[in-house]
Formats: sequence, C-alpha cells, structure tokens
Amino acid sequence: MMRKLYFLIFVLLAGITHSYGQGRALLGQYFQNLPAFSPAFTGANDYLDIRTGYRKQWAGFNNAPNTVFLSAYSPIRVNKGNPYRRNSLRGSTNRQYHKGPANKPGVKLGAGGYILIDEKGPFTELEIMPSLAVHVPIIKQTYLSMGLSGGLLNNKIDLDEITVVDEINDATYLSYVNNGASNSYFNLNFSLGIYSARYYFSYGMMQMSRTLLSGNEQVNTEGAGTRHHLLGGYRFFAGKKWELIPNTFLRIQGNQPFFFEAGLRARYNKNLWIGTSYRNDQTFVWMLGFSFNDKVNFGYAYEYKNSDFDNFNSGSHEITLGLRLFNHGSYTLIW
Repeated sequence: MMRKLYFLIFVLLAGITHSYGQGRALLGQYFQNLPAFSPAFTGANDYLDIRTGYRKQWAGFNNAPNTVFLSAYSPIRVNKGNPYRRNSLRGSTNRQYHKGPANKPGVKLGAGGYILIDEKGPFTELEIMPSLAVHVPIIKQTYLSMGLSGGLLNNKIDLDEITVVDEINDATYLSYVNNGASNSYFNLNFSLGIYSARYYFSYGMMQMSRTLLSGNEQVNTEGAGTRHHLLGGYRFFAGKKWELIPNTFLRIQGNQPFFFEAGLRARYNKNLWIGTSYRNDQTFVWMLGFSFNDKVNFGYAYEYKNSDFDNFNSGSHEITLGLRLFNHGSYTLIW
C-alpha cells in the first residue's frame, strides 16, 4: 500500500517538474549540450563535438526519471579558401585571447542535432531535433549567430503502469483509451547569440511553433507554449593555468514557474574542472570533469533538491562523455 502511495506522489511530482528543460528534461550539465538550449551555438566550437549523457533522477524511487541523450555538432566549411578550422576563437590563455588567430575570422555555418529520451514512470518522451546556425564575425574575435532547430517530439503514456480510481468516469483516462495514449509534434525553435573566446550570451524562443502531426492532442500538453531562454557565461583568466566561468540560465514560459539557475566552474589547464550551481527550486548541483588529449571529455554531476521527501530521495546522478574529432588546432571549449 505504501509503495503505491509513494508512486502516486512520484507521478504528481513528475507532473510538477515536467516543464523544466531543453525538451522536458533539464540536465545538470546543460552546457555540455548548449545548442539544445540555444540552436544559435550549433557549430560554434571548431570541431565535430559529439556528446552522450545519462541522468538518473531521484535515486531511491522506483520508476524514477531517466534521461539519455546523444548530440553531435560541427562547423561546415563555407569555401576552400576559408576552412572552418581557421575561424576558431582560441582563447585558452590571456595572451592567446588578445593576440587572436593568425587569419581574420570568416562567416561559418554550423549543423548538428540531438536525440533525447526522457522517461518518468509511465511517461516517455522522445525528441529528435536537427539544428542549423550561421555565424558572422562582427568585431575582432566576436561572432553574431542565428540558429534554427526543428524536429519531432513524441509523447507516450503506458496505461498498463497507471492505476485509475474511477476508470468509468475519469475523462482524461477515457480520452487516452479511446483516442490513443501517444502523440507526435513538430517543434520549431529559434535563437540569437553573440560570443567570443571570453563570453557567450543568447536569447531563444523554444517551441515558437508546435504542430500536431498525429495522435491524441490531450497527451502531455503541459508546457506547450513558447519558452523564452536566456543564457550567458563569461570566462575569467586567473593566471596562465586557471579559468573561472560563471554562467546563468533563465527560462520564462506563460503560466509555468519561472526558472533560474546560476553557477560557477573553475577550470585548470583546460583539462580539469569543478563547479556548482543553484536553481530557484532549491536544487543544488555539484560537478566535476576532465578532458584527455584534447579529444575525450568526461563530466559528472550530482543534484540534490530540498523537499519533503528527503527520506526517499538520495539525489540525482548524471554522467556525460564527449569526443572532439577533427580538432586540428587543439582548441579548447568556448564554454
């Protein structure tokens, strides 16, 4: 009996937190997949950037949320006289930042996308989101970028995993039974960004257009309005080895709760970093990671939210792995 009660509480909590994030899920290390939150940053790093991650939320709960994603982003060569690898914003030290690249940066394009699967008990969401961006140099070592992403969002409910008190008179349940327990949408996102080797800022309209392709429109309709994303970060150099990177993320969406996150990371010798962040829903995030040979990245994050269910919640764990290919100039991450 108590197990069923805890599951019902979990479902309620999942519904409350369901609206946060890039599709629905919010990653503790969202900067590991930043173009998913702002497509203007697609291809900003001058190499093929491949990332995958797994997030286990609310460890200690049965049927607790799980999130898996795979992303890949790359610049595209505009012409043979302007290879993208020479458009880099190299900025790993103060001297390199002020000196700038040998060649004047040129216009570049970016392409990529991500696949994300988010499971919360009986609820499953699949998001497949390709993206494109154009990056235009406006002043020395500074780009103005514009990006679009558009793709599939599929929502599904496993009715076998749900217990309904009154199956005959529950209108929502009857809608699922009669009209189907899944749907598919086409979502369109747009964002503008400005960035250099030292900073990045962007504004995005996520789900600026949402078109039902098939299925029951009543399935998982919360958070269906346009989400406004504001992101920013700045890199401070502390000597030749250390960097401090504060970052922030704001999300505004209709009648949904206002979301805000602020964090700070310290990076040593471009390879090792630690950090923390705080969200306005009383969630604390602690992170660490490292890079190896300018090719392989690893990151781990632990989240803990102050709530009335601390006895059943041992926090959330998240692991990300990354691979940088064609990194000819051994460039470090902008963020």
